[in-house]
Amino acid sequence: MTAPCRAPFRRMAPALSAALVGFFLMGVVPAADEPAAPAAVPSYLKGIDLNQPAQAAFDGWPPLALIERPYWLPWSTLSLQRAVLFNQPVFLLVTVPWSRSAQRMSAEALADPIVLRSLNQDYVSLLVSADRRPDIYARYGTGSWPAISLLLPDGSPMLSQANDLGKALPITLGPTTSDVVLFNLAEARKYFDGSQSVLHGVSQVYEKRVDLEESKSGAIDAAAIDPVVRWLLGNVDAKYGGFGPAPKYALPGLMEWAFLREDQGRPSIVDAARNTLSKLAAGPLYDARDGGFHRMAAAPDWGAIQYEKMLEGNAELIREFVFALREEDDPALRAALRSTARYVTTVLARPSEGFYLAQIADPASPDGGGYWRAAAGDTAKAPPIDKLVLSGPNAMAGAALVRAGAILGDPAMEKAGRAALDLVLLRAFSAGRGVDHVIESDADRGRYLVTQSKVAFSFLDGYEATGDPRYLAAAKDIVTFVRNNMRVGDETAYRDHLPVGPEFGLLDMPLRPMQDNARLARVLVRLAALSVSEDGRTAAEAILGNYAGELAVHGVRAIEPGLAIDELVSEPLLVTLEGPADDPRAQELRRAALNLKHGWVVIKTAGGTVPAATLTFKGAKRRVTDPAALAEQLKGLGKAGVGAK
Repeated sequence: MTAPCRAPFRRMAPALSAALVGFFLMGVVPAADEPAAPAAVPSYLKGIDLNQPAQAAFDGWPPLALIERPYWLPWSTLSLQRAVLFNQPVFLLVTVPWSRSAQRMSAEALADPIVLRSLNQDYVSLLVSADRRPDIYARYGTGSWPAISLLLPDGSPMLSQANDLGKALPITLGPTTSDVVLFNLAEARKYFDGSQSVLHGVSQVYEKRVDLEESKSGAIDAAAIDPVVRWLLGNVDAKYGGFGPAPKYALPGLMEWAFLREDQGRPSIVDAARNTLSKLAAGPLYDARDGGFHRMAAAPDWGAIQYEKMLEGNAELIREFVFALREEDDPALRAALRSTARYVTTVLARPSEGFYLAQIADPASPDGGGYWRAAAGDTAKAPPIDKLVLSGPNAMAGAALVRAGAILGDPAMEKAGRAALDLVLLRAFSAGRGVDHVIESDADRGRYLVTQSKVAFSFLDGYEATGDPRYLAAAKDIVTFVRNNMRVGDETAYRDHLPVGPEFGLLDMPLRPMQDNARLARVLVRLAALSVSEDGRTAAEAILGNYAGELAVHGVRAIEPGLAIDELVSEPLLVTLEGPADDPRAQELRRAALNLKHGWVVIKTAGGTVPAATLTFKGAKRRVTDPAALAEQLKGLGKAGVGAK
């Protein structure tokens, strides 16, 4: 195959000869009494005699090593300006390092010299980390790793009707072979060259009409969530656990919602929720070798495992195990909780405090699972750790570990959890400015709703579990930041990111993600229950009204919005704790409060000199000084006819 991209390089050769030599020698002036040292020649000019005339010196340049190598640019205004200037379509690669399919695509199809030659000739190639840029992934993600989109020079999607639906949809690729990539690159380039004006017009219409949220507003009442419960009960997988066919993964909030509904005497999902958690703990997603859980299963029987092990998913499971054990002890779930917490606090632990993002799928095996399938005693090296440190997963893990330490009686676990919360508080949180998304490496001050909502929720959890007023103050401040900055005009739901510069492509499309808004609503309801937000319930109702119309169509993704609505229309059990924070009796009361058998408990710290706890529920109160009597007093509230267990 000829080198089609050499001609442009050759046309620039005369200018390059003078400009490059001048640039690399700029500022290098030998002393009068010293001979001039030869200038260092950059690697891409090796073999070129710069003493020759430009046409002779650059004859045959560039070499294949420069033609058939990747040139990845970041998602930025300058990168898109380059595409516009040269009128080239954009090849957008949104990927992660921990997925085995993404690893293979990078090492195989996207390392193929012919593919690289085609990309360099016909496209501007952009590389985006999905972990660092959730706003880009939300708009250009495809549901697989990596996510590849072919775009117009301004970042808008290139649309085609050549798909199973026969509709104008973005041209995307998932993990595939070199031949498929080459075919799509060639066909898309011909399509672009022949239909640019039409493509730009269709893309503008698409951007105005597409609804990435697929939400429908509705009233906030029991009728909004009953269809979700019916969907869950109608799609229970009694044999394998979970709901619906696949994929299967941790379902945050499921146990909390199940027990809250049970307390209300409403159609129960406790059995289905507990069965799902038990099947998950006993199934192949659980890593019996090192502890913790793999990310997900793509098959109904928990097969087709995605072997990477994520901090966030394991933090969510720790919290689910805690709520399950709070209601009913189970040796298998207790063992899974302890093993998962041990995995997080050892394998994923940073040297000082906090945790890394993930343990990547095994790059030495085709499906990423070789290390974990090895026989006992095998000395294979464990897959490496993705050492990105994100605020949201760290805050979630910290809060979950504090709760886990309380139910397991493990002070070291509680300490590790508090250290992770403090890492986020001290390194990522700024009063009045929200929370940085990335702590290290290369800290990123982007403001994303997913990060703000997770951290605020986890700080509230941390406050209830420890009584530390810093966490409460930070949670309230984050919510204030979001309310002041992350909505436009009269909108009542919040946008997924705060723009920090010119928006282009799909980034200027408003996106108000349902689950992140639902989590924010839960924070607002808790702040109101703690008497630190006068309009928290009103604001939460306004948020959730944007999504309450047809929640059931979202399947398991409707669990947290459903829980948020139930918390809004219900009354929590409020436990007000008194006494010095370092008083052993006060600490015992707090652990007892965290482990109360009740679906929804909010714990408030009131100070005071004498350790005590006051239970308040539906107008009734009980004051307790003995931690062992707390559970009995809760039963007393039940006998008073206020619905406690």
